[in-house]
Amino acid sequence: MAGHRTYLCMKHSMIFSCAVIFLSGMLLVGLGAWMKHGAATLVDLMGHYFMQLINLSYICIAMGSIVSLTSIMGCAGACRENRCLLTMFFVIMMMWVVAQTVGVTVILVYSNSVGFMLYDIFKDSLVKFYMGVAAPDPISTAWNVVMTKFSCCGLTNKTDFVGSKFTQVTGLAYPKTCCANITSPSCDGTTIVPNLIHPEGCFNKVIDVIKRDGTALGAAVGSMGVVEIGSLMLSMILFMKLGSMHYEVRDRKHRVRPQTSEHREA
Repeated sequence: MAGHRTYLCMKHSMIFSCAVIFLSGMLLVGLGAWMKHGAATLVDLMGHYFMQLINLSYICIAMGSIVSLTSIMGCAGACRENRCLLTMFFVIMMMWVVAQTVGVTVILVYSNSVGFMLYDIFKDSLVKFYMGVAAPDPISTAWNVVMTKFSCCGLTNKTDFVGSKFTQVTGLAYPKTCCANITSPSCDGTTIVPNLIHPEGCFNKVIDVIKRDGTALGAAVGSMGVVEIGSLMLSMILFMKLGSMHYEVRDRKHRVRPQTSEHREA
C-alpha cells in the first residue's frame, strides 16, 4: 500500500513538473516573439547586424515549441503509464538540458567579449547610419529614442559624432536629443555650454539594462534547470517502476496457469 502511494506521488510529481516545463517552453516562445517584434529599438540599434538577432528569435521559438511538445509527451507518458513515451521524453529532455548547460556556460565565459562586440556594433551603427532627429530611418529613430529615454548622448559622449555621417549630412556637432532641455534656445547643434548636453554616453546605460534583464533570465533558467533535472529523474524512476510492475503481473499470470491446469486434470 505504501509503495502504491509512493508511485502515485511520483506520477503526480511528474505531471506537475511537465506542466511547469510546458509553461517554460511557452515563455521561451514568447521571448523569441518579443525579440522578433517587441525589441524593435534594440534591433534597430544593431543596424545591419539585426538579422543575427532575428535568427536567434527563430531559434528561441523553435526550441520553446520542442520543449513544450516534449513536456506534453512526458505528461502523457505518466498519465497513460507508457514506457515508450517516458523514454522519448527522457532522451529529448536530456539533450535539451545538455544544450542549455553548454549555452549558459558559453555565455558566462564570453560575457566580457559579448560586451566588446556590442560596443563595436553600436559604434558602427551610430557613426555610419545615424542621421539626426528628423531622419525617418529605423536606426536614427532608435538612437533618438535611446538618447531621450536614458538622458545620454552618443555611445560614450558627444565626441562620438565627430566625423560621423550625422555631421556630414547636417553639419551639426550633436543632435537635439543630446540636450538636457531640447526646447532650450542654446540647443542648436553647435552651441556647447555647461549643463546643456548630457555628459554620459548611452552604452553603459543600455548594457546595465541588458545585464539586469539577463540576471533575471539567468535565475529563471537556473530554476527551470532544477525542474528539468527533477523531471528526468522522475521519468527514469517511473520507467523502471512500470517495468517491475509489468514483470510482476506477468509472473502472477504464469503462476496461475499451472494451478488452473492441475485443477482441470483433477
